[in-house]
Amino acid sequence: MMKQGDPRWQKLILRLMAVVSLPVLPAVFAPHFTVEKLSWMLGFGQPPEVPLLFFVTAGGSFVYLILGGLLWMFSCDVVRYRPLILFAAWASLLAGPVYWWIDTRTGMPLWWVLMDVLSCVIAGGALLWASGRGDSVVHTQR
Repeated sequence: MMKQGDPRWQKLILRLMAVVSLPVLPAVFAPHFTVEKLSWMLGFGQPPEVPLLFFVTAGGSFVYLILGGLLWMFSCDVVRYRPLILFAAWASLLAGPVYWWIDTRTGMPLWWVLMDVLSCVIAGGALLWASGRGDSVVHTQR
């Protein structure tokens, strides 16, 4: 029998994860503006005018926004989408160390590294907890 966890907590955590993706919206439609403002905010100064930078910013942000939409959709039926929700939880946990590696290699400020890493680990861990910690017992046919 499969342990389902608490659907109310799963729904809440998934929707919170989805809403957190909304601030990337300006980067999709105004990548030049977003990159410039973030660059100044992070202390990097004027960013280079390189088309690839703005393409990656807009494209990556769009994918991030779509994934947020998928998490919201999963929250509408946590029983049906359980395997995908567990995947999202484990992927989020894995994203923590990956973001640490990316952020530290690219010279991001410590507060940014901590924001990326901790948000992924906390969200993934909370979702796994709310999903019954991913525990399941496999049914076998007799």
